[in-house]
Amino acid sequence: MLRLYFLRHGKAKSAADLADIDRPLAERGHQDAAQMGRRLVDWGATPSLVLCSAAQCARETLAGVVPSLNGNTRIEIEETLYTFDPNEIMRRLIQIPDSDTEVLLIGHNPALEVTTGLLAADGNPAAMRQLSTKFPTCALAALEFTTDSWPALGPNTGRLAKLSTPKDD
Repeated sequence: MLRLYFLRHGKAKSAADLADIDRPLAERGHQDAAQMGRRLVDWGATPSLVLCSAAQCARETLAGVVPSLNGNTRIEIEETLYTFDPNEIMRRLIQIPDSDTEVLLIGHNPALEVTTGLLAADGNPAAMRQLSTKFPTCALAALEFTTDSWPALGPNTGRLAKLSTPKDD
């Protein structure tokens, strides 16, 4: 069984003088990132691999989550994950080694929301309702797959087990 967690980056500052990729998190974004790191622990998540967009807001979200990860988690920051295209996300997912059965990906919308909807054939009713309305900043989705191979991922191959936002506390 594979487990995939999607975490949308935290709330970024508005910065007209910066390129989007260079925008840092707002104070709320930092707080929410740490909170969602704790949520991963509450869920019993133990990702062996974290894939993170190279965008500043995503890297700062990662920094808020890192204290909640176990010390053996590998972290890869990737330029290609600074994308709003779900096809790019799928291309990266199917390249994950099968030895990594639990993975956290930190990225951007609409790519994460669309990819979650694409992969989830069904799921927890509350999570599916939340997904149909909004995937806000720092939303965390947990997908489960019966396959043991990342290249087998495709439309409707997973189940949306959980979806949580910082406001869920």
